[in-house]
Amino acid sequence: MTYVYIGGGIVVLFIIYSLFAAKNNLKKAPEKLADAQQKFAAGENNAALRALGQAFVIPLNDHVNAEHKAHLLAVLDLLRKVLAEMNVSGNKLIDPLYDKLKNSVNATVVLNEGNYKPLQDFFDETDSDEKLAKYLANSVFGGELAVAGSATSDTSSSPETSSRTTPYINKAGKLIMGRKYKDAIDVYKDALAQEWDDTDRAFLHDQLGSCYLMDKDLANAEANYKESIAIKSYFLNNWNYADFLIYHKRKDDAALQLPKVEALVASPADRKEFNKLQKGFDALK
Repeated sequence: MTYVYIGGGIVVLFIIYSLFAAKNNLKKAPEKLADAQQKFAAGENNAALRALGQAFVIPLNDHVNAEHKAHLLAVLDLLRKVLAEMNVSGNKLIDPLYDKLKNSVNATVVLNEGNYKPLQDFFDETDSDEKLAKYLANSVFGGELAVAGSATSDTSSSPETSSRTTPYINKAGKLIMGRKYKDAIDVYKDALAQEWDDTDRAFLHDQLGSCYLMDKDLANAEANYKESIAIKSYFLNNWNYADFLIYHKRKDDAALQLPKVEALVASPADRKEFNKLQKGFDALK
């Protein structure tokens, strides 16, 4: 009987500790978000991601009040930016919870585990540089995440490139995951030294532009986005160039590019992506 009492006492202590830890984590979450924002501004993307993992706190009862809702939306917005800097689109990972919070009209949003568990798993599996590189590589090639600017959706208007481009995409993608942007640039430059049809050549220039962007070579990034569009204009390369202009707050140039993107919308997925651009443009001052 003594063992039962001892065991019961341990369980109670564990529950009390869990409640205390959860409350403490919730209290510190805004501080961790501020830390993540500072690290991101300093170009420390991996460190920012780890800080975001600490800022991503869901209340134990799954009830999110208005203040914490704003906090979680800010966490997800920054996570999207951090992944974009890694040339990864986190929309599939982020959107379910983001849309649930953003679209709710209730003062308190009641979540279920399915809304946030994939994000918790993501942060748990990326809490070191080594685990991050492994996770990103596995997730991109497994479909959970997508390489930004690549043909990732069957329902989006993307170029039908030949299978010859695949080895270059995969090789460059792995280098990008390791933040070896200059090496990824060389992969696409080597590819472009060969003969390609217009679709493949336009796609490779678009990918090269994104690699230059990650390497913070804005002049060559823009030159390759423009070259891609000049060779063959399609929704994705026009979207990438518009996104480049909006991100760098070139409002006048973006105003000229946006109608070109909208004219190429051919599916609900395209419309959704265009609306994101429009939202970013409307936020420019």
